[in-house]
Amino acid sequence: MTDRPTIVLVHGMWHGGWAWERVSTLLEADGYPCVSVTLPGKDRAPGDPTFRGHCDHLVRVLDGIPGDVVLVGHSYSGALLTEVGDAPGVRALIYLSAFCLEPGDSVASVNDAEAGSQAGKDDIRQVGDYLVIDPDTARHAFYHDCAPADAASAAGRLTPEHADARTAVVSRAAWRTVPAHFVVCTLDRACTPEVQRKMAARAGSVSELDSSHSPMLSMPGAVADTIVKVATEHAS
Repeated sequence: MTDRPTIVLVHGMWHGGWAWERVSTLLEADGYPCVSVTLPGKDRAPGDPTFRGHCDHLVRVLDGIPGDVVLVGHSYSGALLTEVGDAPGVRALIYLSAFCLEPGDSVASVNDAEAGSQAGKDDIRQVGDYLVIDPDTARHAFYHDCAPADAASAAGRLTPEHADARTAVVSRAAWRTVPAHFVVCTLDRACTPEVQRKMAARAGSVSELDSSHSPMLSMPGAVADTIVKVATEHAS
């Protein structure tokens, strides 16, 4: 490809743009411009920390990018892709163990529907309007295949997430009109492979990684390779 799309990377709950550092470094070395979004939230980016605020923030980011975009969402941010991922210029969606929802669904309604998640409602504390996940829970739920130092570092960087992000209902399904690829993480303890595969059936293509919930940290090369493959297949 001569004009490579911009890869827009969106993080999951409690995380920030920092979660994509390893993947974006690899993509940029391969000639792909990257934008790692940090969503509004407490101790994070300024702005409206709710699901609607996150959607609006992502739309503003996309509006500022000329040319084609491949939009990548991890975990919770799959709900954002579902809601606003059909923005102009978006050529493909990539759901990385992410919530590819039907209208009327929320992250909570899908992830709590089946037992097995180690980051479900019973593993999260609510403090005021915000949800907090303890570092030990995060290490086991999100990072169990990461190097111990990497898992500890990531867990230490997590920030509170507004409770609305988990319970807000999506009203649209961009994956119906924009080509979508789903990456199932087969060792995931936060969004179980069974739940992922149900959502993956909605996407036009599916691949699997033998990884935890956070392959962007544990196997960034494989994640970058998948993004490049999808970007190549959907070049305009």
